[in-house]
Amino acid sequence: MNTPSAWVLSAVLIAGGVCAGGYFIGHGISHRNDSEGTISVKGLSERDVPASIAIWSISYQSVGNSLADINSALEKSTGSVVAFLKERGFEDSEITVQPPSVRDHSFDVRKEDEPPPENRYSAFQSVLLRTSKVDQVKPSLSATSTLMQEGVFLNSGGRPDYIYNQINEIKPGMIEEATRNASIAGGQFARDSGIKLGKLKNASQGWFQVEDRDAATPEIKTVRVVVDVLYGIE
Repeated sequence: MNTPSAWVLSAVLIAGGVCAGGYFIGHGISHRNDSEGTISVKGLSERDVPASIAIWSISYQSVGNSLADINSALEKSTGSVVAFLKERGFEDSEITVQPPSVRDHSFDVRKEDEPPPENRYSAFQSVLLRTSKVDQVKPSLSATSTLMQEGVFLNSGGRPDYIYNQINEIKPGMIEEATRNASIAGGQFARDSGIKLGKLKNASQGWFQVEDRDAATPEIKTVRVVVDVLYGIE
């Protein structure tokens, strides 16, 4: 049937489906199975938490034609970086000096008429900080320009990584909250469907997701958990 009335009816049905889909996205995903007399619901819990560990690699380099001079420069830079971290309240147990790596540019492939590089060697090294003093890392990152004033040739990058490793401490409360939200969504779904929500038949924990809250505050993590809950219908 390809008539104006049929087109109007189709548009109404599509609009109704879009509205219903938007409702369930906002109130929890629910599904009714009349043959089994059940309603399945997903419940969400979300929290913002501070990171528990920060890992920061401060890398630097030196170039030249003498390995002895390069080694001396790296040692000086290493001392400056370690002193920089200690001045900002970090301890020896949190600081690890990584081994250096050296590149000999005389082995680089170049064109026949291309002259050799001005500096034969380039060497790289880093100091790794692993700390639970997360609040002290960001101010220290802003102060790294002082290292360049001391002659430390910092490499680009070096942004800290922030880790949250205390999920087990918040897991019970978040699962409880997600289950409660699933019950609220199931109750609303039952009322809208003109039925009565029965007893809880089954519940299973979904996945936990941990991600940066946003690009500006990676030291704050957003933790999410979803639970799948099955209720009977009375």
